[in-house]
Amino acid sequence: MTQLKAVFFDVDGVLLDSLPPHLAICRDLNIRYGLGLQIPDAEAFKQMARSGVPISPMEAFFKAVGFSEEMSKKGDTEYRTHFTTRYEIPLFQGVDRLLKQLSEAGLHLGIVTANTFANIQKPLGSTLSLFHPNCIFTHDAPGNSPKAQAILLGSATLGIAPSELLFVGDQPSDHRAAVEANAPFLGVTYGWGISKESTNHPTAESPDEIIKWVSHLME
Repeated sequence: MTQLKAVFFDVDGVLLDSLPPHLAICRDLNIRYGLGLQIPDAEAFKQMARSGVPISPMEAFFKAVGFSEEMSKKGDTEYRTHFTTRYEIPLFQGVDRLLKQLSEAGLHLGIVTANTFANIQKPLGSTLSLFHPNCIFTHDAPGNSPKAQAILLGSATLGIAPSELLFVGDQPSDHRAAVEANAPFLGVTYGWGISKESTNHPTAESPDEIIKWVSHLME
């Protein structure tokens, strides 16, 4: 087994408990735009995500809950401008401990997300300093690489093989990105789109279980 040297994370649904506020902005814009949609609750949305419905970046999220293409673009503009100032986006319990322990263990930490940097910067707060500054890949990063390419670029930046980099995500598309990049993958079941019963890859039910998996891979 190749020894692990880095851990990269998707953000929404892995580090940030952000599904409730994402659905909240959909409900608010649905009312403001007069769309008359029935916005799904969190469990119904997770079922959609698990079935493979595209839900990221945010335009796809709006489309998934019923917004037209035009309204999705309009909503995305508001999302980029106001989301983090109008909605509370907490870290999942234990995330700060997770990131600190992995960093102290000498692992390089990175981010690969379909969100924009501004929308993750404020919620991540001081924990953002634990990530390698050249391994934060967001939707608005120069080049805007697909997730698989971002994983490969991150491994090249760190001078390691993709097989030495664990990608932690919460959507089927995250798993596909890891497979494409030939990187190991760990799916979290507390996020948006992965359930323990519907997958053939390793899963973690909490940030503390991620620590256990990483410790196992470092043995």
